[in-house]
Amino acid sequence: MSTDYEQMELDTRPKLITALQELTDGTIKEAQDMILESRRQIAAENGTTPATVRNRHEAYGIAAEQYTRIAKAVSAIKNDTATLLNALPDPNYNAVDATSSIVNSTAEAAMVLTYAAAEMKRTLNDLYTAEYSEPASTPLEDLAAGAEFQDAASVDPEADGETEKED
Repeated sequence: MSTDYEQMELDTRPKLITALQELTDGTIKEAQDMILESRRQIAAENGTTPATVRNRHEAYGIAAEQYTRIAKAVSAIKNDTATLLNALPDPNYNAVDATSSIVNSTAEAAMVLTYAAAEMKRTLNDLYTAEYSEPASTPLEDLAAGAEFQDAASVDPEADGETEKED
């Protein structure tokens, strides 16, 4: 008695959040494609190949760079929100301008986050390939493989049996 079961998933998120997640995923994918195409064009103009992430140290450098950009964008939102907070008790201050600044800095942050997510996806793909593929030989290993080495003579006189035993 064999019964086939189908795995089902119950998504309890509101439809708006689900739609925004799908939109965000699509936007990140599109940004990633645009970044890759841009890198290919630049490499073709220079006559080189597009740079790839070769190790975890380069991946960390990219992540740190993106984090710095994100922190700067979030700081701008924080400053604009503080400006709106300071406008609350002052009826002469235009709150619309302060709110407009928040909209602009939030849109800028969304762009920075989208770019960062796309860059990190590219980094993830490159790093996965670098970490799980067969490592390429280094130039020193290539030189050692092609060289003909001779065995070195032993420096231990007892190992060769050249010394006389004292009784």
